[in-house]
Amino acid sequence: MSPEVTAIVTTHQRPEHVRNALRSLAQETHRDFECLVVDDGESIDPDRLREWHPGARLIRGHSLGVAAARNLGLGSASGTFSIFLDDDDLALPSRISTLLRTAKTQHADLCYGMTRRVAADGADAGNVPTHRITQGLAGLCDLLTCAPHINAVLVRTELLRRAGGFDGRSAHFDDWSAWLRLADRDARIWSVDDVLAEWHLHDAGLTGLVSRTRVMNRYLLELFDRLRGELSAEGALAVEVARRVASGQAIESYDDYADAMSVVRATMHSRHECLGPRLLPHCD
Repeated sequence: MSPEVTAIVTTHQRPEHVRNALRSLAQETHRDFECLVVDDGESIDPDRLREWHPGARLIRGHSLGVAAARNLGLGSASGTFSIFLDDDDLALPSRISTLLRTAKTQHADLCYGMTRRVAADGADAGNVPTHRITQGLAGLCDLLTCAPHINAVLVRTELLRRAGGFDGRSAHFDDWSAWLRLADRDARIWSVDDVLAEWHLHDAGLTGLVSRTRVMNRYLLELFDRLRGELSAEGALAVEVARRVASGQAIESYDDYADAMSVVRATMHSRHECLGPRLLPHCD
């Protein structure tokens, strides 16, 4: 009998972090899940993995990159739903139980909560700004305002596969691209305001690199330019609004973008100028 959930942990040459990630999975209150560890750097000893998480299945990659590694895990998942965890981040105990319960009660295809950011020195760096989105039903314009962090997303496995999985062409937003494509395909998406995971920030990581080199604008524009050619006409129109926000302001961080986009979204909402209830279900 297949499990309800597949938990996919991706790693690249950081076995010391994987142990902590797997320990956090072991503390999840929901127990009916399979665990897949995608080792994209061939650094995990199978014997050590069995010590860290008995029953975890190891899948080898060969420096494929994070999107391809996630897709490798997605392709091997047998759960109705899939949930993801980066090797240096932590799941909180109620993560799967909260999202799975929400998916069932709301008949949702994708559910997400909030992620707490933790600085390299252990200090609280604030939550990913998903508070910018109203709790409940979410549409494409909501997800354009703020991307839920992958560690706090539960998604129907087969639906994500049919949508093409994670975007291997994206330098930074392979997961955000996937959620937006699902929203454009009328997936039922539900947001909760519970903090369900921790994202540990590192200066040497991709987010630190983006901050130091100030390429956030470029990455945003590359994503939006690509999506305009992949989404429906209505979806492309919404993406064009986001593109204008990204190109019209000095945006150095993801929070800068979320702040600017939330103002535009609120203004459109107050003027009843949403791009259709399919995209922005909170419009009156």
